[in-house]
Amino acid sequence: MNESANPGAGETRSILITGSSSGIGRATAERFAARGWRVFASMRNPDAGGAELRARAAAAGWRLTTPALDVTSDDSVAAASAEVLRDAGGRLDVLVNNAGYYAFGPLEETSPDELRAQLETNVVGVLRVTRALLPAMRARRAGTIVTLGSVSGRVAVPIGGPYHASKWALEGMIEALRLELIPFGVRVALIEPGPYHTALHDNQRLSAAAGRDDSPYADLLAAYHRQAAKLPRQEDLDPLIDVIERAATSENPRLRWPVGPTSLTGGRLRAFVPDRLYEWLMRLAFPIRRVQSKP
Repeated sequence: MNESANPGAGETRSILITGSSSGIGRATAERFAARGWRVFASMRNPDAGGAELRARAAAAGWRLTTPALDVTSDDSVAAASAEVLRDAGGRLDVLVNNAGYYAFGPLEETSPDELRAQLETNVVGVLRVTRALLPAMRARRAGTIVTLGSVSGRVAVPIGGPYHASKWALEGMIEALRLELIPFGVRVALIEPGPYHTALHDNQRLSAAAGRDDSPYADLLAAYHRQAAKLPRQEDLDPLIDVIERAATSENPRLRWPVGPTSLTGGRLRAFVPDRLYEWLMRLAFPIRRVQSKP
């Protein structure tokens, strides 16, 4: 029996969510708190990002706190994990790896440091937090790890290379993690959202060397911005939070959970369309003149 989904009488389930200051993380924290869970809605700067959430929790009578947790810092993760496990009596039922950001730009104009920073948050940060909490889950032979991936981990478009690199890496890492943890009774699920209207793109980071008028990728970057402006982004997060909740509480969750605009169709498109046809479709979506070789 899945302890996480079916706790004993009187037991309060506990959940740690990273990146809870806004968007998906905050909405997930509010959903589980309203369900009666003990919620640790972590974020890098709780003083700046958690006041409103704490006020709402106090008004609603929720068991919710906002521990400081920076997924890029070993010390921060160790301190936050120790605090969470102490406050939860050593029992963490669910970990939701949500913290991340969106880096983009032509790969030639993306520095190694910029790519390294993207991977440090979106991939290494997931590993860092997961490693810190896994021993407690293995000791109980129960628990669920839910990680926010993306449809961008199944398909690729030009200019999105840094972010794609991180989300494609998560696909392989989380699948391997799931296989490794089956013998220990710890469940692993990967959510693959399509585009939603959250702070992810409000806080996106363009490569520092990109955007110059004389850049060889100027036309392609302009086409990317046109396509991004037209891309439908779902405003209502409830269907996505529903999926996260189902994955977190299922006794036997599947690995991949596509949800939202273009997630299922995008994944199938890339899986079944031949490479040449996919490249042709991308040229239609991002029309730029072909660069001629110099004589």
